Amino acid sequence: MITAIQIELDLLCLVMLYAIAHQSLANVNQQMNRVLFRTLVYGVMIQLALDVLWLLVEGHRFPGAITANRVINALYLAGGVILGCIWYLYVLETLGYTITRRLQTVVMLPGLFFLVLNVVSIWTGWVFTVSPENVYAHGPLFWLQTIGAYGMLAIPLVHLVVRLIRRVTPPPRNVVLNLLSFYFIPIIGAIVSLFYTGMPGSWTCAAISLVLLYINDQDREIIRDGLTGLNNRKTLDGVFPEYVKTGEPLYLFMMDLDRFKQINDTYGHPVGDQALVAAASLLSASMVGRKGILVRYGGDEFLIMGFFEDDAGADGFKQTILQCFDDYRREHKPPYWFAMSIGYSRHRPGQTLEALIDQADHALYQEKQRTKAGR
Repeated sequence: MITAIQIELDLLCLVMLYAIAHQSLANVNQQMNRVLFRTLVYGVMIQLALDVLWLLVEGHRFPGAITANRVINALYLAGGVILGCIWYLYVLETLGYTITRRLQTVVMLPGLFFLVLNVVSIWTGWVFTVSPENVYAHGPLFWLQTIGAYGMLAIPLVHLVVRLIRRVTPPPRNVVLNLLSFYFIPIIGAIVSLFYTGMPGSWTCAAISLVLLYINDQDREIIRDGLTGLNNRKTLDGVFPEYVKTGEPLYLFMMDLDRFKQINDTYGHPVGDQALVAAASLLSASMVGRKGILVRYGGDEFLIMGFFEDDAGADGFKQTILQCFDDYRREHKPPYWFAMSIGYSRHRPGQTLEALIDQADHALYQEKQRTKAGR
């Protein structure tokens, strides 16, 4: 009964991963991140197929059954380490590292080592053995296999935790948290498989985690800005009508970074990206406890739409944001001028989203003119 359920789960996950792999292959975006993710999907599909074959072969007696069991186990165990290596490369690429051929070679070396070790174990029984009754058992070096498999998952985990603690950007914090979430479900499956040799459920759980990663990735592409992790302007069309229906005083703030072109021209676009991410973080902090939406509108422009009792409340919120940027400059002392210009407007009955944005944009323009005049 348990075997049948496990086979059904494996096959279901295989179908889901095939759909994801097919969709990913059709995507015009074939950057390294996509290629590595698709490789992970293919690799987990292979592990699921080996799961199914092992469940059908284990303990059965037919010509070639023992040999088949040995080959399946060798590939299955080696695949665990190899996929850990690929996951490490995927994490590094997502964190912003350049994946060179040399880096690929170094990271994949443990996978090659354990592939050879497990293939040799077909004859030596070092990592695993298969009894005359065609039953799998751990070999004397299985501890080394365990260290290899879990070690290649632990190393990128350390990278993610350190990045999260140090708050280094890019990528956005939510991207790091998303990668960390990948570990939770497979850990449960791995614990189960340690106690129940006949329940190789870790790859079923890994497949579920990959599906969730893919869904989150699609969500970011549709409504999230890739650099800052904020909502993009597409979200406004859906949110604006709902906000208007509340009948509460609705305000829209248009903001952009001062002298942003100068930052890019002087220090380069990577530094400019860091400034945008820092600005997004400050704006996000200013929204804590407030009902509203924060959007990266485009380039160095940001938009906040939210509720305030009156113009005095909206102006107080504007001053809070400006103070956040002042505090950041004093604390971090960036080599460039890091400040925000802000204009806002209140929604009038019957006013369209486009008209409200134009009104706030005009207020922003006037604010920048006053700033220039005051220099």
